[in-house]
Amino acid sequence: MTLQRKLLLGFALMVVPTLLVGVQAIRSNALERGTLEALGERLAHSRTYAEVEDAMFNQTQVVWRYLSGDPAAKEEFPLTEQVVGYWLERWAAGLPPEETQLADGVRQIEGDIRTVAARVFKLYDTGQRQAAYLTARHELLGRLQPALTAVNREIYRQARQFSVQRALAQMERVVEAQRRVLWSVIFLALVTGLAGSWLISRSLVRPLNELRQAMAVVGAGDLDHAVEPSSRDEIGELARAFARMTEQLRQSRAQLVQSEKLASIGQMAAAVAHGLRNPLASLRAAAQLAQRRVEAPAPAAREQLQAIIEQVDRLDLRIAHLLAFSRPAPFRPLRESVRALVEGALGGSSELLRQHRVEPTLSFAAALPEVRVDPMRLEQALTEIFSNALNAMPDGGRLAIQAQPESVESGAAGVALEITDSGGGIPAEILANVCEPFFTTRPEGTGLGLATAKRYVEEAGGRLEITSVVGRGTTVRLWLPVPSGDAAPAPAAAPGPPAAIPARARNLA
Repeated sequence: MTLQRKLLLGFALMVVPTLLVGVQAIRSNALERGTLEALGERLAHSRTYAEVEDAMFNQTQVVWRYLSGDPAAKEEFPLTEQVVGYWLERWAAGLPPEETQLADGVRQIEGDIRTVAARVFKLYDTGQRQAAYLTARHELLGRLQPALTAVNREIYRQARQFSVQRALAQMERVVEAQRRVLWSVIFLALVTGLAGSWLISRSLVRPLNELRQAMAVVGAGDLDHAVEPSSRDEIGELARAFARMTEQLRQSRAQLVQSEKLASIGQMAAAVAHGLRNPLASLRAAAQLAQRRVEAPAPAAREQLQAIIEQVDRLDLRIAHLLAFSRPAPFRPLRESVRALVEGALGGSSELLRQHRVEPTLSFAAALPEVRVDPMRLEQALTEIFSNALNAMPDGGRLAIQAQPESVESGAAGVALEITDSGGGIPAEILANVCEPFFTTRPEGTGLGLATAKRYVEEAGGRLEITSVVGRGTTVRLWLPVPSGDAAPAPAAAPGPPAAIPARARNLA
């Protein structure tokens, strides 16, 4: 997960409680609005019944107006019936099922009012005005008006109960639910805040502290300190870039140390060449002169003089080897066949191969491209590698040489050459040092053979790697670059015996 996504996730966790509060506020607002709308509808329904009540009151007033001597009141009575019926139907249509009996009661009273009005009108029209007045007083004021008042009281009571009280209960439930949600949101905000803080701390603070500590250690000069990224985001990429930079610094320091060693070797080699070679040449000449003057019957003396000459030659060869490593000739790259280079180095080593009872086996790909190397230097590098392989097999063994085309990760084309012996192998604790100058495990060795081979291979732009298993042997792997734009590989000829190949490199010493 990238750093941007981690930050977005952390902030999202912190924003979630706020969103929940907002959602709950919207939900509570909707419930409150619904409760208020229901209350408004109930109040509007109560106002409709008030219209019913007024219409029924007007209906009784028409009767009293007629008894008071207003003849037009009787003609208005049917109109009041229509008004009462209109408002009564509107009011009854909005009643819940449990209140329909109240509407039936109001209809019963309204029907009784019409019946009483018809009796009153009839008595009044027949001249029985006193009887009409007493009937109206007894029925309307004594019986129907109290009944209507009782019904009105029950209707308004239930209206209050089912409107205001229900609205209050609903509001209480909304408030209680909102309180529970707010407590839950507070708890969730605490949890998500801690989770977001932990995520940011784990994804930012800890990797940055580790990187800062690594930079402090490396800045103090410890370039061997391992920088291990603990995350796969941008900070981890920064740590990996810092690790690559540290590795480059380590290699640069190793190259600088190597350059300082070579400079010291060059000075030492010049001093050795100046201080030893002339005396050694004089010593060799004196030994040769004494050998010629020694009489034939003294073979012991001649053998000792010959040993002196051989040791002087051996010392001179080591001095030459040292001078070649410290002051190499200019690099002159050419296009060359890998097969020709290998066969040339084997041709110069044919006598040693026979002495060590080692039979090399060559395995080359059907078509190998030519490589860009200095032929003399690479043959010398191969000679040094063959020499170490033969020293690892004093009692004979197998020397397998194989080559095939290979492209590296950067896309550069090249040839991979592997040289495997069946010797005793190299212990892991010294494998990393075998290419270091002057590192050797043989008393008579100089420790410059593999160092020289690695140097010559790297000068050509290649790589030299050594792998070994104790008891099973060692493999030296060389990767040599192909000239840029060289797409046509050189055809490979059938392998022949190494002893029949002409030597172009100097013999092993």
